[in-house]
Amino acid sequence: MLILFGIILFLVRLWFVLPRHDNLISKKRTGHCKTCIILGSGGHTTEMMQLVKGLDLTRYTPRCYVIADNDRLSEEKAREYEQEMKKGTFFISKIPRARRVGQPIKTVPWTMLYSLFKSSQVFLGTLIPDLILCNGPGSCLPICILAYIPRLLGIKRIDIIYVESFARVHSLSVTGKLLYPFADQFLVQWPELVSRYPKAIYQGVLV
Repeated sequence: MLILFGIILFLVRLWFVLPRHDNLISKKRTGHCKTCIILGSGGHTTEMMQLVKGLDLTRYTPRCYVIADNDRLSEEKAREYEQEMKKGTFFISKIPRARRVGQPIKTVPWTMLYSLFKSSQVFLGTLIPDLILCNGPGSCLPICILAYIPRLLGIKRIDIIYVESFARVHSLSVTGKLLYPFADQFLVQWPELVSRYPKAIYQGVLV
């Protein structure tokens, strides 16, 4: 009975903290905004770095780039950009992939839990962000899950901005579908998606 009551209490609290359709990113921030930027591999990183180039780096600082532990290319791109700009503070944190290419589905829960554990070390050991910026890699799932813990507890609201990949024209990616209810702003790059997902915001091509 106590377990059932706990589950109901959790679901009610979750319903109250979920972003509403007309919800804006939490009140206008003043000063620096601690920002977590999640880089996937290949196209995800290319698109995300295009988005990062639109940020005011003197305001969105410090910046924590979260990448998969075996993704050297994304790390190189982030370092090259930051060393070129030389604005604000940045660092790079690595986490294991929640699911690797070709991994059997039945083993995914275990790798997801391990990735969640390692992601918690990023939050506790380096940066509790004000904002998470992500665009679809599976590695953003454990980070976004962790972001909801302080929100559920009423400690801190960490805003999540999700930008769906330019490649998604008629349907969302798996990650997009999972994060759609939880993102504070959910941006798409094709108008066709807005009719299917009313919470989505279309502001043209972003990358």
